[in-house]
Amino acid sequence: MVPMLTEGKLNFGVHIPPEGKDFAAMKEFCIAAENLGYDLFTITDHFMNMANPSGRENHPLECWTVLAGLGAVTKKIAIGPLVSCVNYRHPTVLAKIATTVDIITGGRLVFGIGAGWHEMEFKGFMGRFPSPRERLDGLEDAIQICRSMFENETTSYSGRLYSARNALNSPRPVRNAIPIMVGGSGEKRTLKIAAKYADISHLFANSPQELSHKLHVLRGHCLGVKRDFSKIKIAVGMRVLLNPTETNIRAQAERIAGMGRISLSEAERGVRANAGVDNVAKTVQEYERLGVSLITLTLRLEEMKSFKDQVISKLN
Repeated sequence: MVPMLTEGKLNFGVHIPPEGKDFAAMKEFCIAAENLGYDLFTITDHFMNMANPSGRENHPLECWTVLAGLGAVTKKIAIGPLVSCVNYRHPTVLAKIATTVDIITGGRLVFGIGAGWHEMEFKGFMGRFPSPRERLDGLEDAIQICRSMFENETTSYSGRLYSARNALNSPRPVRNAIPIMVGGSGEKRTLKIAAKYADISHLFANSPQELSHKLHVLRGHCLGVKRDFSKIKIAVGMRVLLNPTETNIRAQAERIAGMGRISLSEAERGVRANAGVDNVAKTVQEYERLGVSLITLTLRLEEMKSFKDQVISKLN
C-alpha cells in the first residue's frame, strides 16, 4: 500500500542528489517540488561525492538527517531515500531512523532501500567493500527486519548477515505499512528480492526497451516466488534535459559516466534519448504504456516548472 501515490495515474517524483548542496538548497528544491504538485521527493544516500570521492569538494550531507529536516518543513509531498544503502547502518537502527522520519512527516515516508555499490565509500566509511553476494544477503535480511519492525512492536530474526533479538520499535510509525521501495535492476538477485518483498520496484534503465526486458525478468521472479506481479508498483528514474545544448549533453554524460557504472558512450546515448521536450514526452508515454506508476526525475530547480508545464500537463 502506497497511500500518498495516486492510484490510476502516473506519479512523478523529483530526485535531487545532495552533493554540493547545503540544507537551504535542499529545502528550496523540496518545497518547490511540493508547491508544484510533485508526488515524491527523493535524495541519494551517500557519504562522499559519487563522481569524485577522492576530491575535497561537493560531498553531501547525510541522507536521513536531511530527510528529517525536509519532513519538518513540508506538509504534503512524500519523501524518501533513493535508495538507502542497507549496509551502512544495522537494519534495526535503520528501521528506527525510518520510523522517526515517518513520524516527523506524519506518515509520508517511502522507504527506499538497496544493497549499495560505491567501493571507495564502503572502504572509507565501513572499512571494507563486501562482495555482491554479501551485500545482497544483507539487503534481503534488512528488508525482512525493517518490515517486521514497521508492522510489529518487537522483532526477532536470524539471517545470513543480520539478526535482531526482541528489537523494540516504539513509538510506532504513523502507518504500520510504510511502503518499501527496492532499488536496483540486477536480474539474478535484486529483482528476485523485489519480487518477494517490494511494494515498489524502482528500476534503472537507459531506455523503454531495456525497462521492458527488466519487467519481463521481474514477472518471471514473481511467478517463481508465487507473488502477484500486479501488487508491485513499478518506478523508473529519468534524467532529462528540456532545453539541451551539445555542451550540457556532454557534461551530463560525463557526470553519469564519472560514477563508474557505465561507459561515456552509453551514458551519452541515454542522455540524448531524453534531451528535448519531444523526446522526453515520448519516453514518458512509453514508460506509462509499460505499466510504470512512478517516474523519478533528476531536474534542475528551474526545470521543475517547465517539466510540469511542458510534459505533465499534456499527458492524457
